[in-house]
Amino acid sequence: MFSKTKVGVAAIITLISVLLIPVSGFAGSSDFALHSGISSLFGAAGETYFHYKTDLEAPSRVLLGTVVGSLPGLGKELTDNEFSGTDMAADVCGAFLGALIANIVNTRLKVNVERHAGKASVLLTYSF
Repeated sequence: MFSKTKVGVAAIITLISVLLIPVSGFAGSSDFALHSGISSLFGAAGETYFHYKTDLEAPSRVLLGTVVGSLPGLGKELTDNEFSGTDMAADVCGAFLGALIANIVNTRLKVNVERHAGKASVLLTYSF
């Protein structure tokens, strides 16, 4: 019913959302927080995909997750009337943060779904 990947992505999205609430005024602009926040979600999703679907090592997964997370921001900047280097920097920083956090969580989080007598139970194990 729930795959490891879906549960991992949901946990990462929740974690990043909670972490970004206090920094909404970071860098003097809520636009910075918006760019980095959205890109962090894409970066986390990218790293999670590469984590479970490839045999890549952690640095490669984080790098590719950062690239994947930065692409939507790059697309937005290319369609804007004026390219903003500050917004693009926020996109890359957010994508990197999301990919890095996803790598840490995905490496340590184990999800087991068991079914007994028509009932399902989910066991989350986080190793230190």
